[in-house]
Amino acid sequence: MCQGASWHANLRTMDANTPPPRRPGARTLSDLQRFAAYLRTAALRAGYDVVSPRGGGKSRLAHDSGISLTTISRVLAGTRALDPASYEGLARALRVPLRELMVEGGIVPSESLPGWPDHAVRSRPITPDEAADELGITDPVDRQMFLAMVDRLRRDRAAERDGSNGGKAAEA
Repeated sequence: MCQGASWHANLRTMDANTPPPRRPGARTLSDLQRFAAYLRTAALRAGYDVVSPRGGGKSRLAHDSGISLTTISRVLAGTRALDPASYEGLARALRVPLRELMVEGGIVPSESLPGWPDHAVRSRPITPDEAADELGITDPVDRQMFLAMVDRLRRDRAAERDGSNGGKAAEA
């Protein structure tokens, strides 16, 4: 008999005092509430005001993650589980590692994903100096070249946005 069938067979043998069996992979209300608390914290760190009723954070999070507003609201309230297919979009919107979100959501145990990166949540963009540090660029000449390249790319992008040709004219 398959696992689902045995679960249904157990329902027939229960009396009024027997707690219902947990379906394999099912999450309890306390699991959902714990995950909701984690999501609220991550959302606030990522700049989504999901606590204020009129903050607009839930709507923005729903849009940015590709999940319906109704689902986001219920998941944040701890009354609904999130479909595993939605985790990637939510991780991207919250700027948290997918591995962390899947572990916190109870999709997989942490020990089953040992090779996945587990980077900290970033609440702000990093500076070019911080990027150089994280990339391990310590040589002063290499670092200066890296920072100059980032500066040039930023100026070129700003010129493209403004419609000016400042960066290209300097090359001619």
